[in-house]
This record gives sequence, structure tokens and C-alpha cells, in this order.
Amino acid sequence: RVLFRSNLNYKLGLSYFSSYNQKSKAQPFLEKASQLRKSGSYGGFNTSGYDPFDPKERNAPAEVDYYLARSYHLSEKFDLADQFYQKFIDGSDPKHALRSMAVRGKEQTANARELRKSPLAYQVSNVGAVINAEGPDFSPVLSVDGNALFYTSRRIRPDSSNSNILDPIAGMPYENIYVSYKNREGEWQKPELLNINPTGAGHLASVNVAADGQTLFIYRDDGGDGNIYESKLVGEVWSDPVLMGSDINTKAWETHGALTADGNTFYFISDRSGGQGGRDIYRVVRLPNGEWSKAQNLGPVVNTTHDEDGVFIHPNGRTMYFGSAGHNSSGGFDIFMTEMQDDGSWTPPKNLGYPLNTADDDVFFITTADGRRGYFSSDQIGGYGEKDIYFVDLPSEMESEGLTVLKGFIIPAPGESLPPSTILYVTDKTTGEVKAY
Repeated sequence: RVLFRSNLNYKLGLSYFSSYNQKSKAQPFLEKASQLRKSGSYGGFNTSGYDPFDPKERNAPAEVDYYLARSYHLSEKFDLADQFYQKFIDGSDPKHALRSMAVRGKEQTANARELRKSPLAYQVSNVGAVINAEGPDFSPVLSVDGNALFYTSRRIRPDSSNSNILDPIAGMPYENIYVSYKNREGEWQKPELLNINPTGAGHLASVNVAADGQTLFIYRDDGGDGNIYESKLVGEVWSDPVLMGSDINTKAWETHGALTADGNTFYFISDRSGGQGGRDIYRVVRLPNGEWSKAQNLGPVVNTTHDEDGVFIHPNGRTMYFGSAGHNSSGGFDIFMTEMQDDGSWTPPKNLGYPLNTADDDVFFITTADGRRGYFSSDQIGGYGEKDIYFVDLPSEMESEGLTVLKGFIIPAPGESLPPSTILYVTDKTTGEVKAY
């Protein structure tokens, strides 16, 4: 009877832990299951090991200690997390699929302790209920002038047209893209559903917007393949998404990307073979004929054997932010920053630190053009849904230098129209350098 309770508590705990927004409820059930578990005392038809599908199974498996360690890790009880990570390592088969993750978990708790020794003066705030809903809201994309915020949400649409079209894996609506605009007082207004979202099944997510605001880069699920598309703003509506060219998209999973302000380099995420491991950051450059070059991996200074995602390149073209489960992350994805040097190499990525980075996933970080405010997605406790969009006021030393955002209108003479190939030339009066936009 006691062992039955061990298995029941394990299944309840694992269900909560695997949920989108109730992970915090898992801990007491996992604690009880671990406490009641007896090594090797399995019941039902399979007496040699744990069988999750056997109704007569009584005991909890060794994995209960791993998930309990993860639960302690997420609630920042790092000593207890280490204890149960080690208990799982000691009690599991050396070839167990979760063993390397338990080893990595202990590395991340050590990173978390180190980062918390020197907390930084970040002011992290939830963007608020106008933007965030009960479901996941994530992947913010900010226009260069800071007045338009595109983002991805799994909410029910205002017309309820997707209320009965649910993702069978998550049991939630599919991802759609919304946009919110600031009013004259600088407040975000009620978000609007973009016109390009499919009415049927399938994920469509925000990735990046070009500096001129005329091209939106999006992610489409494509039946699990995952590819990056671009859509053009035509008047007040967005055109049907078109697959990006060259080998940006493959049969592998391409999840995110960012275009430099001059439009000549596109950085993107892919888990294709031949990289450093997991999802990596790649780049393509604009060729003289206007097409994209072949993709090149950014290399082992930036990419790790773990996953990288949510790449963002600042309008200065040199400062890159990205999420990584590698480097010295403190749990899940942390947000990192790297600078491109004059020779094209990248500085060793720097963890943006605590309290911006938490023990859970923090990813999809972007900044305003002046570098003083960042927006990102986080699973922090106390939000409106499983993922919310947060903003952070950054210290003055992160302010971007030598960057000007020029916004205005070019009005043709009466009766004439501007050709689509119109080019704006900007001259740096100090150096005499001329750039075309």
C-alpha cells in the first residue's frame, strides 16, 4: 500500500512538473514519492524495472530523484537540488538518458550560486496585463523606434475562432502573432492579431522585424519541420509569408533569427548536423546579387554543445544577445551578450547576471536602440501565464554609443510617386563615410 502511494505521488508530481503553469505544485508530491520509494521493489508484470503503463505498478522509478532535484533547482533550493541530482546519479544506470542532464544540473546550481554573489542593479518588471494574458506570451520583437511590439501568444483570439483548434501536445491554442502600439503617453495599447495568422492548425511566431519596419521575420511550424519566413508590409496589411532563401531553411529545425540594421547579415538558429551540438547560431551575408550566401556556424566561442536560441543583433551591428543553456547558465536558458571585434571574431559570451537571469528559462532578449531597456520572455513565478514578457531597465554603461535613429517621411512631388528602389544616403560629417539605406 505504501509503494502504491509512491507511484501515485510520482505520477501526480511529474504531471504538475510537466505542466505549462503549475510546476510549483509538483514538489510536495515528488518529495513524498522519493521518500516512499524502495529500490528494486517493482510490482505488476514487470518485476525487473519500472513500468509506467502497468496498472499494478506500485513503486516510483529512480527518475523521481531527478525531477525532485529539478523542482528544487527551479525554486532556488540549490543545496537540496545538488543532493537529489547526486542521489539520482548514484542510483541510475551510467547510460540513463537523464544522467548527463543531472550532471549539467549540478554545474548550473554552482553557476547560480556564483552569479548570486554579485547581484546587479537591474529593475525587472512585468510588461503588464495589457500585453500578457493567462496563456504563454513570448518572443517580443520591438521596432527600432520603440513604438511597436510584436510578440507571440497562445491566447484565445478576440473572435474565439481558435477556441476549438488546440495543439494536441500542449492542449492549448496554437501560437499566433500579435502587435501592440504605444500611444502618445508611452503606454502599450490593446494588442491586435496580425492578418497573416492561419485560421487552421499550426504555429506562427514572431522572430524579428527589419530596421525600416517594412519586413517581419516569422517562424512557421510546417508540421514540425520549423522554418523562417518573411512578410512585407503593404499599406496596413502584411503579405503572405515567403520562405527565406539560400540554405537558411533545411529539413532541420530553424527557430529564430535577427537581421542587422543595414540588412546585410542575417543571424539565425538551427539544429542542423555539423554544428557544435543542439541548436546553434548561424549567419548568412547578402551577396552582390542581393541573394543570401551559404550559412556559416558562428563557432565554438559563441555556440556550445547545449542549445542556443533567441538570437538578437543590436542596431549597432556588433552587440549580440542570445539565450543559451550552455556557458555558465544558472538553469535552463540564460541570456548572454557578445561583441563582434574588428576582425570579425566574437568576445567570450558574458552572462547578463542575476536577477535578470533566473533558475528557469530566460530567453528572447531584445533591447531598444539606445540600449537602455530590454524586453525578454521568462517563466518567472508570479506572472500572468506560463511565460510572460518582461522589461528591464539596464545600467548606463550598457547604453549604445554612436547610434542615431532617423525617422521621417519622404514626400514626392504632386502627381508623382516614389520608386520602390529609393535609396537614402547618409554621410558621417566627422569621417566623411557615406552609407546607403
